[in-house]
Amino acid sequence: MMVLIAGLMLAAADPASQFPPGLEYNERRETYPVRGSTRRELRSALRHAQASEVDEGDGGGSVARTAQDLGMRYELEPVPGGCRLKGLVVSLDVTIHLPEWAHDGSPPKSIAEDWQRMRDALERHEEGHRDIAVDSARYLHEGLTGLGVQDSCQDLRREAQRVFFRAQLRHSVRDGAYERRTRHGIAQGAVL
Repeated sequence: MMVLIAGLMLAAADPASQFPPGLEYNERRETYPVRGSTRRELRSALRHAQASEVDEGDGGGSVARTAQDLGMRYELEPVPGGCRLKGLVVSLDVTIHLPEWAHDGSPPKSIAEDWQRMRDALERHEEGHRDIAVDSARYLHEGLTGLGVQDSCQDLRREAQRVFFRAQLRHSVRDGAYERRTRHGIAQGAVL
């Protein structure tokens, strides 16, 4: 499997490039090879990759997917009047998995163009999932920084967990709506 890694320094157009201090972002892109010389062979290889993913339990069977891991870490600091968060860091790790055509020789131009169109649409679709995850990380960070001083460290820990669960739920709802709206990328042209 070929792995491409993009670190914290992303292009200015990237949605994560404007993260505030205390919000860490890391993005990786991984590809897997798809072999075939004809549209039929390529479609078959994509279906096989999709079925293999279902068998392995890795994301419900798609030819591309975006995995995200949202986390938070902090210390509880007792202060006069209660407790506040200290050293807050919200982290988001995103991995975008995409197919890569591993063809032999020069493929027919029409097939190469169709593959590239489909691959570009898949990438745009997965970047939409990434953008939803980035928004969730921002939402979590804003919610946690807005907690201020709570009556006790136990109350603060409980409120921080509530904010985290709300961010996860919000992400899940928005991500599901995105899948329905785009028909899992098909409405965006992610078909060969």
